[in-house]
Amino acid sequence: MAKGAKPFRYRGKWRATVTLANGKRPAQDFDRYDDAVQWIAEQLANANAQHAPELGGPTMATLADALRLYAQLYTVNKRGFASELNRINHYLEGAGMARLKRVQNDTLGHALAEYDRSTLPESWQGHNDARRAARSQTYLRIGELAKTRCSAVSTADLRRLVADMKKEGLSESSVQKEVALLKHMFNMAANEWSWKGFENPCKGIKLGKSNARFVFITQEQRKRLWDALAECDNPYFWPLVELELQTTLRRSSLLALRWDKVDLDGRIFVVESKTGQIAVPLTQHAVRVLREMARHESGVVFPMTANAVDCAWDGVRTKAGIPDLQFRDLRHVAATDFARRGFSSHQLMKVLGHKTITMAQTYVNLVSQDVLDVMDRTEPASPVLQVPPPASGSGTDMLNRKRSTRLTMAVRERMGIIAKCPTDVTREANFPQQ
Repeated sequence: MAKGAKPFRYRGKWRATVTLANGKRPAQDFDRYDDAVQWIAEQLANANAQHAPELGGPTMATLADALRLYAQLYTVNKRGFASELNRINHYLEGAGMARLKRVQNDTLGHALAEYDRSTLPESWQGHNDARRAARSQTYLRIGELAKTRCSAVSTADLRRLVADMKKEGLSESSVQKEVALLKHMFNMAANEWSWKGFENPCKGIKLGKSNARFVFITQEQRKRLWDALAECDNPYFWPLVELELQTTLRRSSLLALRWDKVDLDGRIFVVESKTGQIAVPLTQHAVRVLREMARHESGVVFPMTANAVDCAWDGVRTKAGIPDLQFRDLRHVAATDFARRGFSSHQLMKVLGHKTITMAQTYVNLVSQDVLDVMDRTEPASPVLQVPPPASGSGTDMLNRKRSTRLTMAVRERMGIIAKCPTDVTREANFPQQ
């Protein structure tokens, strides 16, 4: 912090000096003592304000305070702002602060504004409350951390949060994103917010690797899904699901799609994605779906909010009898379908909108249709194998019957009354005579 001393006489004038945090000592001479004092005050105010820690530093700012500032400085301008802002809002709510949403400002840029969650539709309130009830310990831990001073947040505190998230069934990917958010926020505080001497409590926590998702649904489940979609009141929701399965786009990209960016004759549309603006090729079925859709006066292809999509999907998947299938899983289902149709890694990469073939190769490897084709073609040349007897009843029942048969044989053998060979006894046990 900059320091100053009282002015002193020097060659007939009053000399004013200050010592800055970087060691420099600017000085200036004045005819009047009061002018020298005023100059020192101005220099100290400017220097200290310039280097003052944001939010008063880690001993003053709570974790919720820091995340709110992080959202205003960084999250608001990210392409994938929605999911990160949602995570930050968990901490804000835990600290009793208002949630934030991104809005467009007067210069067509973006800013954050507060909003009250009680203004959300009743159906979304119920959906949100149910999710919170299923992860009560995680939200309790988040609320405790949100009200803690940043200087008091320890690595052990964050490991407890990770443990709670895993215990309550949150995916490895969700855990990674939570830790990554906190880790980056603390790094920015240490490097850009003048939090001198602050050590990132996430430093000792390594981000794990999420397992590749391989989501599939049976033909029967698909039929039940279409039947449930047909009962949905919103005329835009079924087409939204169809386009998700035909394009593998993320929900946010589909909801941002506008009709003036759609070329049905050229079978392509342009949309913003997580990796930037991309051109998406359309299947013939996708073109038919778009041609037959009702058009909204706003020019948006799917005039729905993310909350409305969540509520509609929650009802549809429950009616279809597949309550664990998430809307984002449709992207994986679609990618798997394309891989089964024979798309190469490079072709699938284009469909997914990825910049590398790593994830596309994962889907191709998981499906391995070429391997299955070779297996089917060469199976006639394989040795004849004995097929086990068909199952009758549950696995536990069969196991108990076999154990009972062996026990009976052992008893008969010891008593010297065994009348049949073991294979006959076993055969009778598996295939009782009618």
